[in-house]
Amino acid sequence: MQRTRALAASLAASLVFAASAMAATAPQSSSSDNSRLASQYSEWAGGKSNAESLIAGLRSGSPVTLSTYGSNRSVSIAGFTPAGPMSQGAVSSALANAQRSLSRLGITHPTAEQIQAALIGGEVATSNGKLVAVRGSVSASGGSGPVASR
Repeated sequence: MQRTRALAASLAASLVFAASAMAATAPQSSSSDNSRLASQYSEWAGGKSNAESLIAGLRSGSPVTLSTYGSNRSVSIAGFTPAGPMSQGAVSSALANAQRSLSRLGITHPTAEQIQAALIGGEVATSNGKLVAVRGSVSASGGSGPVASR
């Protein structure tokens, strides 16, 4: 149990560092737009670092890694790489579509894996355990499966 917690803490710290690094490399001309989007999607994405990672990765076409924590102390980690850089408007639209897609399924506080599926397509587990296929709003490059989950 201690080892699992230490691993989760280490992963979380790494993700925060990676998100900060990616946010720092986002185009400077739209940093206020990025900040506005990050604020808008922070709660939905499971925190500011996840929102910033999403926006920076989608804008630059670089890998996105997400981690969320469930009420039962579960950790969900997922990631994907967008097919290429996206405009600010396309990022905003993709996030809005993903949020709407999950909301229609009754999911307002998604796990990392649910966010990934809503963005690049895949199956989403609803609160009653039913798996529902969702269409993504972003094209992914290479493998798009979950990085890990616990």
